[in-house]
Amino acid sequence: MTRLNRWPWPSRRWLWIDLAWGVFALLNLVAILVFANWETVPFHFIWVSLTILYGFRVWRMKPTLILLGVIILATGVLILIDVLRGAQPVDELTEVPLMSAMFLVMVWHAQRRLVAMDKMQEVSEANLRLLERERRFIQNASHELRTPITVAIGHAELIQRGSDPSRMAADTRVVIEELMRLRRLSDRLLLLAAADDPDFLHRKPIEVEPVLVHALQRWSPTPRQWRLGVTDEAVVDADADRLALAIDALVENAVKHTSPDDWIELSVRRNHEVEITVADSGAGIPSHDLERVMERFGRSDVTRKRGIDGMGLGLSIVKTIAEAHGGDLEVRSQVGSGSEFVMTLPLSAPTGSTMPTPPPMPRPMQPA
Repeated sequence: MTRLNRWPWPSRRWLWIDLAWGVFALLNLVAILVFANWETVPFHFIWVSLTILYGFRVWRMKPTLILLGVIILATGVLILIDVLRGAQPVDELTEVPLMSAMFLVMVWHAQRRLVAMDKMQEVSEANLRLLERERRFIQNASHELRTPITVAIGHAELIQRGSDPSRMAADTRVVIEELMRLRRLSDRLLLLAAADDPDFLHRKPIEVEPVLVHALQRWSPTPRQWRLGVTDEAVVDADADRLALAIDALVENAVKHTSPDDWIELSVRRNHEVEITVADSGAGIPSHDLERVMERFGRSDVTRKRGIDGMGLGLSIVKTIAEAHGGDLEVRSQVGSGSEFVMTLPLSAPTGSTMPTPPPMPRPMQPA
């Protein structure tokens, strides 16, 4: 919606100007009728004053057209009366459509200018939002990268100085885990960077239920109440690795925002499209954060306050993968009542057979 259509008319702040012009226009209309020998001087006063007023006020389109119609009708009728009385020549009537056309041209140019200004403002606001997200990303990335690097360096130094083989093994394990966390983070960043590449997906018919079962198998050692909900038979044309990664990211997000006593449920429903759902009974997400959590580097205020690790890449990766398949990601959540993330994908065209689902992936490392 453009700035033109947002402005109230008339506004109380400038109402006195509109009223003053209205009185001025009425006086000139009376002058046209009473002083026929003035020719069309009051007529021009009306149009010139209206042009000046519109340049200052720039009303919305509907009231502008209504006012324009009233002036055309009033001035046209009064000049016609003067013509019928013999006080004015017939050709004076041609000035009515001529002046109205000139006014409409000015209105058109004013609208174009304001629409262009609105678009520039929208672009500027979008750039500011992008800069703010980049600023948050730099802050989060510097923190997230600093922690595993610091831990890995510390344990590497201990390995260098240590002489106890058992202690060395423990420190080596920590170094490996932290370096794997860094690799996981870099993999996610690379995936987002490659989302626009033509070879981002390698599609083939995939049965969704086995992918969910494999995800439950990978995450079952994590202490949660795991559930497998509705599992309709559904086949999608998808990249098996990307689909598994998206489901894994949804489960990881659910794990982050739940406690060992909470439940996490995976399900798949087939309607006019395939709905893959990961629901939980965790902390939930405030309504004002529902859109932000799916943006790149977006994190909810609750996540920050609870000190949950992460850079806000998981859900954005899920949304990117879903959209690359022609689907989408939706979230329904309420604080204190858990969350439900639904990834929708188009149904696969019938082919008579499906390709085998890829084998289970190893259990994920510590979330990045």
